Amino acid sequence: MAKTALVISGGGSKGAFAVGALKYIHENVRPVDQFDVYCGTSTGALIVPLAACGELALLEQQYTTLRQDDLVKLGTIGNLALGTSLHDATPLKNKINELLTDDRFQRLRAAAAPVMLATVCLQTQQLVYWTTQPAPPTAFYDVMQTNNATELRRAMLASSCQPVLMQPVEVIQGAQPVRQYVDGGVREPTPLQAAIDQGAETIIAITLSPRQHPADPAKLTQAVAILERTTDMFGEDVASNDYRLARLYQQGNAYLEAVRTLLLADGVAAATVQAAFAQAANPFGNTAVTTIHEIRPATKLVEGGPGGLTFDPAAMRGMLAKGQAEAKAYFEALPGGAIA
Repeated sequence: MAKTALVISGGGSKGAFAVGALKYIHENVRPVDQFDVYCGTSTGALIVPLAACGELALLEQQYTTLRQDDLVKLGTIGNLALGTSLHDATPLKNKINELLTDDRFQRLRAAAAPVMLATVCLQTQQLVYWTTQPAPPTAFYDVMQTNNATELRRAMLASSCQPVLMQPVEVIQGAQPVRQYVDGGVREPTPLQAAIDQGAETIIAITLSPRQHPADPAKLTQAVAILERTTDMFGEDVASNDYRLARLYQQGNAYLEAVRTLLLADGVAAATVQAAFAQAANPFGNTAVTTIHEIRPATKLVEGGPGGLTFDPAAMRGMLAKGQAEAKAYFEALPGGAIA
């Protein structure tokens, strides 16, 4: 049976854009709790568990009313010398504990659709997905199943904690050897690969940055501005690689299907064709992706501030409206009105 995945990238307060896009998708494309796979990074890791529970109204309420103090306690440069981070994410931890109730965790565990949250382990430097359902590891990342609501909450927190800015998280407290996890966006801003590996044929991906940041002719004269620009470049490059690889799988599957059709039309026996495509060396043999719907803002969401750490309700309402409008424009422009 064909699977459809929902994938949401990181971006802090810019997650309001994703919630706006989800609002349109829920009303016109597919109910948010009816996907077969959910994958999220950072703010996406906060959104997809609630989306899988069908809590769209709650997401909209949160992403249009939250303020910075609700999520992070700003620190000073002295914190870097004395602790593990510049800021304190304890308010975010408390918010996650409030939103991801035991009942919602049990609903996620009882559902067939896996929820996969991207993190990076500081000790191993490995990309690690925390999931609500069993999933096999791959050569490219590890998979850890959450055993209880506390572990899922801590995985959501870890995926959202930007290293240096916020403290790393031990998802399984007291585990040996010690393992600390941070924002999955360090390695996988838009977690498309996990959706592909879960057998998704169609992916609706919401990424909270434009395809390319526009050129800025202004001379940069301050270190902070240079750092922000460099961070943008880093994030843009990593996000581009996420899509580049996913598109390769998409194109490869389309090509192989065209070859299969041609061989069968030329009279090659179906069993022979099947055996040829079933070869272990076929790099696309265990993938099904043929369609990737890419929803992104047309321009940089500057109202979210550097790192998406500016939480202003009015600005977030504006980003939510942008997300709704972008999703509407995208799906209405599909040939023949085709949707997932």
